[in-house]
Amino acid sequence: MDMIGEIEAADLRRDFAITRKTIYMNNGAVAPTPLSTIKAVTNFLLKVSEDGPDSSGIEDHLVSLLSEVRTRIAHLINCDKDEVVLTESTTQGLNIVAKGIAWNKGDSLVVRGGKHEHYANYLPWLATAQSRGLSLRELAVDKNGFFEFGELEKALRGSRLITMSHVLYNTGSIMPVEEVGKIASENDVLFCIDAAQSAGALPIDVKKIGCQFMAFPGFKWICGPLGIGVLYCSKKAAELLEPHVVGGESAVLSENNVLANLEMPSRLQAGFRNYPGAAGLESALRYILRIGLTNIWERNLRIANLMREELGRIEGIELYGPEEEQRRSSIVSFLPPKAMDAEKVVKKLEENGVIFAARDIGGGRKAVRASPHFFNDETEATTAIGYVRRMLS
Repeated sequence: MDMIGEIEAADLRRDFAITRKTIYMNNGAVAPTPLSTIKAVTNFLLKVSEDGPDSSGIEDHLVSLLSEVRTRIAHLINCDKDEVVLTESTTQGLNIVAKGIAWNKGDSLVVRGGKHEHYANYLPWLATAQSRGLSLRELAVDKNGFFEFGELEKALRGSRLITMSHVLYNTGSIMPVEEVGKIASENDVLFCIDAAQSAGALPIDVKKIGCQFMAFPGFKWICGPLGIGVLYCSKKAAELLEPHVVGGESAVLSENNVLANLEMPSRLQAGFRNYPGAAGLESALRYILRIGLTNIWERNLRIANLMREELGRIEGIELYGPEEEQRRSSIVSFLPPKAMDAEKVVKKLEENGVIFAARDIGGGRKAVRASPHFFNDETEATTAIGYVRRMLS
């Protein structure tokens, strides 16, 4: 049941300026920010300008701000505050892990689906494998991105790490991460997750999942500003990472010129200066946590189910994503008939005030992807699919 009522939904829509002129359903790429988050960023900049950017008062304010951000992220994914590293993106977080582990030549790592993963969670591992002489094992997947557990167990034997997306950016399938976490633990294999399409869209509990690393941005489903992201790094796993960027914020130098890394999370956060982004992220987190992740997930699924139902009535369209509701997110992907290119469909929709996206689906093909969020409504969903129907008729 959708626990966001009609009255509250209308209030939420007013918080997003884009709803006044555009049907925006590309939140899987970058989501718009609510007005309160925009104000949080401008208020921060105004405070810094008034009090002096390098004053003691602002320094205290920054310490408090970063503590508050980490507290809200801890609530979001059920971790400890000092396990939260602030980054600029998912890509940076995953690179911190890939480059930070002390790999031995011949080590193996496993990537679900290989190039079926988002490149942010494929290229860092591919580059690391090529530069360090590692064996890169790629799990075979079906149309919707799922894999066989038997094949997973085989791949994990003798491997040091497995990585996969929590929710797939191209099909919207939700990977069985808790089951993978158990199998990885049984085989003493590290587990790294790209949560770009799940953080802020559905409930997450890293303790239940059993992963050691999880990276995600603040500017997709969390609705925060661009240029800020998060890396969760468990306390035990932090000992395995050597920082690949070092600075005065992450290390100290003794009188004997001996370098010592600071404690987590500072040791992995050299040079972080995106304090306006942190102010916006804190506000956005407060916003979605107030609504509730379960409420957001249920509303998003309601919109997605309506869109899937309407698309299913259009001849020639091939839908992606599992039929079982509990195994997919609100991402709705479809292949148009062979005579129609996905990018042309997206361009034509934008000309009519509807923002979707074209994304790789495998085999050199691209699907049209809609990624509605809680500020979208049923009228927008039916209007958008109505444009698709007329375009393909």
